[in-house]
Amino acid sequence: MGKPLTKEDVLEILDRYRIGKKPLAKLLGWGVTTVMQYLNCENIPNNEYSKKLKRILDDPGYYREILISGRNNITAVAFNKSLAAVDNMFKGSPILECAAWACACMDEKLAEAGRQESGEAHAVGLLRLESVLLWSQIFAIRLLGKPLFEDEFQPGKTGMPYKAVEDDYARIVNMPLMSDDLLTPEKKELIAKVNDVLMWYGPTALSALMKAENYRLCGAPGARKRRIVKAETLRKAYAEVFDQAGVRKLKDIGTYLQKRIAFIKKSTATK
Repeated sequence: MGKPLTKEDVLEILDRYRIGKKPLAKLLGWGVTTVMQYLNCENIPNNEYSKKLKRILDDPGYYREILISGRNNITAVAFNKSLAAVDNMFKGSPILECAAWACACMDEKLAEAGRQESGEAHAVGLLRLESVLLWSQIFAIRLLGKPLFEDEFQPGKTGMPYKAVEDDYARIVNMPLMSDDLLTPEKKELIAKVNDVLMWYGPTALSALMKAENYRLCGAPGARKRRIVKAETLRKAYAEVFDQAGVRKLKDIGTYLQKRIAFIKKSTATK
């Protein structure tokens, strides 16, 4: 069970989303004094109201959905101010914008295949997203000459390379795509091509691929030679294998990844 809602949390909601007490209550379909009562309460009861506020605090994407659907319940001024506040929360972070674009690519492929409600597809969402981001970063360094984002490869106990994405996953999947994001068409195409390949592999293959790259970059789990991998190290680690594989253009992404996964599967099967 998570931490109970506090009046400090309610104050943070009002400040974070630039929304007043009465407009927030109206958005939620509550009495105008409800939020005020929570601000004056030392021990907020754990009920459906507090759970909703807790989710709003933790998930800006969820709040944005409420704001959009309830816009006619508040003034235009209040709506525009709050919308600007929540949208600004998603701007300015290259890795989160890459993650949001990758999620949009995944959703499109699931829709094309009629698999939006696939339990398997959602169960491996974070693993697939982290895999797409890792390989997009690796290919960007090779093909575009610079990384997509500054976050360093740093797998923790879970083996996921990017802590910011792991920590904000629930928020990322609800992030709106920004027309003024930091991603160029070239970067978007690269991420989409990586996603096109990894989208159709299940958790077993993706997990094996992630473990193999962790081993290549950081060494054996019990004897790590490094715990943080910088962009320059990524470039050096894959330069020779990319040269040998002839990875020179975006079209080479699919061929390389498919061969890499097939090799890992074969190696795992023979052990």
